[in-house]
Formats: sequence, C-alpha cells, structure tokens
Amino acid sequence: MKYVTSTTILAGDSGLAKNLTSYTTDVLVESGNSSVVCGAVTIPNLTVNGNLAVTTQLNVTTDLDIGASGTLNIIG
Repeated sequence: MKYVTSTTILAGDSGLAKNLTSYTTDVLVESGNSSVVCGAVTIPNLTVNGNLAVTTQLNVTTDLDIGASGTLNIIG
C-alpha cells in the first residue's frame, strides 16, 4: 500500500501541494490521519480508515473500501 503523499511546490506557509493524477499502487489513509487528494485522480485500490477529502473527481478502478471509522468527502 502507498500512503497519500504530497509535494510542496511553493515555499513558506502557502500550503499549496500537488499529487499524481494516476496512481499505479494502492492508496491507504490510516485511522487517525487526514489527507487531501487533488483530482481528477485515478487510484487502483483505495482504503480509507481515516479522513480523505478529494477535490473534483475520484476514479477507483478496482476496489474502494471505507472503514467503520473512515470518511470520504468529494468536493466540487
């Protein structure tokens, strides 16, 4: 599994980040963690046990699993 990762592209406290538009490995958001993915994004298998916010569009090609304590919020 791959954890949701981001890369800061502006210095300082801007908070601007980028992510892949297509993941080739599974993505896991662990319990107790909150993550944001900027869409449109394609992920083969997504497991959400924590909190995940997705902007615009999410495409899960195989399996989407939202655990009992997980939340998925698609915005836009």
